[in-house]
Amino acid sequence: MNLMNPDGILNISLMNGQARAILIESTQLVQRAKDIHGLSRIATAALGRTLTATAMMGSMLKGGDESVTVSIRGGGPIGSVLAVAGADCSVRGYVGNPGVDLPRTGPKLPVGAAVGKEGRLSVIKDLKLREPYVGQVNLVSGEIAEDFAMYFTASEQTPSLVSLGVLVSDERVESAGGLIIQLMPGASEAAIQSIEASQGMFMDISGTMKEYHLDGAVNQLLLHLQPEVLERRDTRYACDCSRQRVERALITLGAEEIRDMIATQHGAKVDCHFCNKRYVFSEDDLNGLLAAAGGAREAE
Repeated sequence: MNLMNPDGILNISLMNGQARAILIESTQLVQRAKDIHGLSRIATAALGRTLTATAMMGSMLKGGDESVTVSIRGGGPIGSVLAVAGADCSVRGYVGNPGVDLPRTGPKLPVGAAVGKEGRLSVIKDLKLREPYVGQVNLVSGEIAEDFAMYFTASEQTPSLVSLGVLVSDERVESAGGLIIQLMPGASEAAIQSIEASQGMFMDISGTMKEYHLDGAVNQLLLHLQPEVLERRDTRYACDCSRQRVERALITLGAEEIRDMIATQHGAKVDCHFCNKRYVFSEDDLNGLLAAAGGAREAE
C-alpha cells in the first residue's frame, strides 16, 4: 500500500462550468477487494472497474445515508458483478466467479469476454424516498466503461465520457482509476468539440495514475479544459456488515424458518459476500432470535 498516494476522488469544474469531471484514484481499494476475495487478474480488472465507477457514482449522491447499487450480468463465465457505494464514497462488491481465467487474445485482459454482453447493467439508487430509482441498459461490450457511458446517456439522459482502468499483476494492483466527464446544460459547441477531441487522452487511465497519481493526473489529462478542483474526498473499500445486521436479517425470515434451522442445523452460519466474514449462531442464539421473531410477528 502506498501511503504517499492515498485513494481519493476529485470533483472538477471544466471550461468555466460548461462541463464537470469526476476523477478517482482507486488503487488501494481495488487491492483490498483482490485480497479479500482472492480475485484472479481478470476478476480483479472487472470488479475493480465496477468498484471504481460505483464509487464515483456514490460521490454524486447528496444525502449521507443514500446509496447506489450496480449489478452487471452479461452471461459470461465471471457470473454477476455487483458493487455498492455510499454517499461517503466507501464501496464494496463481489463477483460470482472470483477465480475466472481466460486466455489472452491481445495485450489487454479479456474482461469483456469474462463479463459477456448478453445481459444488462442495472443501477438502483436508494435516495431515501418512497421508492428507489432503478435504471437499466443493455450491455454494449462487457468492458464496463462503455457500458457505464451507455447507462448515463440512455437512463439518466446525461451524455458522458467514461474511462476506467485497472493495471494488475499476479499479486498486486499496480494502479487503478477512473474518469467521468459530463457536459452541463447549455454547454457551447466549442466545449463539446474540445471534449470529443480529447477522448484519446483519457483511455489509459490506469497508466496515467501509475505515473502521476491523482493530483498530477488533473493537469496531465485536463489542463487544456481549464480544470478547477472543487472538492477532494477520500474513498475506500469498506463493508458495513455487523452481527446486529445479520440478526435482523434472520429475524425477518420468520419464526418458522428459524425453527427449521434449529431442528435441522442446530445453529446457523451466515457469510457476508462483501468481506467474507462469517457470523456463527448457536442453537441458544437462534432461540433468542426466535423469541424476537415471534414478538415481531405479534407487533404486526
